Amino acid sequence: MKEKENIKLIKQCLRGKRQAQFELYELHKVYLFGICRRYGKSVVEAEDMLQESFYKILRDLKQYNHKVPLKAWMSRVTINTCLMHIRKFKKLKYTELFDTQFDEIRGFDMDLMSQNRAKAIIYLIQTLPETQQTVFNLKGIDGYSFAEISNMLQVKEATLRSHYLRARKRLQSLLNKELN
Repeated sequence: MKEKENIKLIKQCLRGKRQAQFELYELHKVYLFGICRRYGKSVVEAEDMLQESFYKILRDLKQYNHKVPLKAWMSRVTINTCLMHIRKFKKLKYTELFDTQFDEIRGFDMDLMSQNRAKAIIYLIQTLPETQQTVFNLKGIDGYSFAEISNMLQVKEATLRSHYLRARKRLQSLLNKELN
């Protein structure tokens, strides 16, 4: 959808037109659900995050700056909503990871060559401890800097780097096992 069409749809949404709101939801739900799925541990949790995100998107649509692509703005709202959901329900505790050992995932039987790779990778990300999953998503997939993540989560950059490196190492190890 082109930005001019987005602007027309946004104006209709701002006027309270339910059909336009539904159309906006239908156009972007799959993409935004993908974001929610990465942050949630289950489909149900991701669906809750998506619904909450769309509520906030529609509520705050008047704040949208047309100079920024709509998809990027909606992604940011969705990521922030996912982080708020995690903070509210999970009470994440970021700790230094110097000597922490994690058990290997048991029963992981996923043939990456025959199954949908994206689903397989999302599954692997979801098996990470919650803190590592969140930091990996923000840094590795969404592209935020450690400084930005530090501001979002109110956690020291060094701690975030430790969690990110552990997450990457664990994911690489799991992928290597499956590909060899």
